[in-house]
Formats: sequence, structure tokens, C-alpha cells
Amino acid sequence: MPSSPHHADDASLAYRWAGPADPATPTLVLLHGLGDSGDCWPDAVRRWSPTHRVVGVDALGHGRSPRFTPEQLAAPDPMEEMYAATERTLTEVVTAHGGPVVLVGHSMGGGIAAALAARRPDLVAAAVLEDPAWRDPAERVQPRDVVRERVADCLAFVEHLDAELEKGRADNPTWPEAELEPWARSKTEVDLGFLELGIANLLEPWDDIAAAITVPTLVLLAGRGGPVSPQARRRAVELDNPHLDLHVVAGTGHCIRRDDADAYHALVDPLLAQHAH
Repeated sequence: MPSSPHHADDASLAYRWAGPADPATPTLVLLHGLGDSGDCWPDAVRRWSPTHRVVGVDALGHGRSPRFTPEQLAAPDPMEEMYAATERTLTEVVTAHGGPVVLVGHSMGGGIAAALAARRPDLVAAAVLEDPAWRDPAERVQPRDVVRERVADCLAFVEHLDAELEKGRADNPTWPEAELEPWARSKTEVDLGFLELGIANLLEPWDDIAAAITVPTLVLLAGRGGPVSPQARRRAVELDNPHLDLHVVAGTGHCIRRDDADAYHALVDPLLAQHAH
């Protein structure tokens, strides 16, 4: 996938695209989860790129995008800094495309995609939220032991990439083989200063964001685990937002598209066919 130029001076996010070169082609913008990168969608890109222009974005502090500045890390909500950088990049893509595009987000990226769908429906034709990082305020900052373990895990990938890749392969036997190498490499490219904060969702309550969505939005929830608690799932249903279509994907963990790619695409691809133009 060709990459965009990297301009650290204006904090442009790095992204790459696959599929037809014509930017007027039906376009999907992919927003990854915490610790991943825009390279971490190879199986989905393989499926979608014959008929769609697929744009994989590196979030602020991830992949080849700029690191957070000290000022951004100290901001009232550093996730809003990530949101703002993503909105600027999305605006570039939409301008080139000539109209709104479909967002596909996972976890942290799912939360950002939800906020974009709610705040900027002029940019978003529809959205797919894969197990979005919808944590309630009391659970937003993860415990320090969890944060320390995540940072240590990323450092282990830096020091022993091949061994960690083999461990990931053994731990995730249903993942498409193509997913594993980019997933492992992305752990070596993440901003540890941001990881130390222990956050992956906006300070604005997730249910306020979800209630404000006015574009067709498919929400896929893990069959086991994941950041969306049973209580949050009930509240999502109780919002009774007709634009939200919620599905629990049985047997899957937090990485639904990797755990059961066929089930994921059976739900997602019809939405793309209807709304990606």
C-alpha cells in the first residue's frame, strides 16, 4: 500500500491506500485500535481493495505518524488531540474523494469513528465500529498494573520481535496468517508516552456520542470479553438510536475480524455495498 508523505511540522498523520488509484472510487477509511497501526488490516484490505479505495490511517502516536508532544500529553483530554488529527486527515480524504466516506474502526479507532460519525456527518456516509472502546468514566483510565504490562509487552516486541510473533501465532490460531506480522511490528512503533496514560477513549461520555450519531452505524461486539461491559451494552440498546445496528458476534474476542473473519465480513460487507459510493 503506498504511503502518504510524512510531515512532522504540521503533524499530518501517516496513511496508506490500496485499491483503484482514482480517489472517486468508493472509499473506506480504516481506524485501528490501541497499539496497532494502519498496516494492521491486511486480510480486510485483500477483500475490499478490488472494488474500494481503502485508506489505512496511523493514529497520532502510532505507526509512522508523529508522536504526541508533551503539551498534547498534558492536555485536558489527549484523546481529543488524536481525534482532531484524525478529523484533519479524514477531511483530506473526503475532499479528494468528493463526498463522505465509510469509516471502519476497531477498539480505540472505533471510538474515534463513532465521534466522527456524531460530530461530522458531512464527512461520514456510514460507520462500522468493531468492539469500540466505550468505557464508562470510572473505568476510562486503566489500572497501573495493566498499563505497566502493556508497556512491557511493547518493549518485548522491540527486543524479541520474532519470538513475540511466534507467541502471537500460537495464542491466536484462528487469525489469518497475513495479520500476524503487521500486528507484531506495530507494537514496536507505538508512542510509549501515550500508552503510559492508560486511556483509549474520549473523555466525552461514549453514550452521549452514540446517541448523537445520525448516519448508518454497525456496531459489532465481542462474544467474550472486550471493553464494552454488559452494563454498557444494555445502555447502548436503551439509547434506542435507530441509526445504530448492534450485533454480538458469538465466539469472538476483542479482535472480531481476526478471530472470525467470515462472520465479520458477513455483517460488514452488506453495509459497505449499500453506503460506500
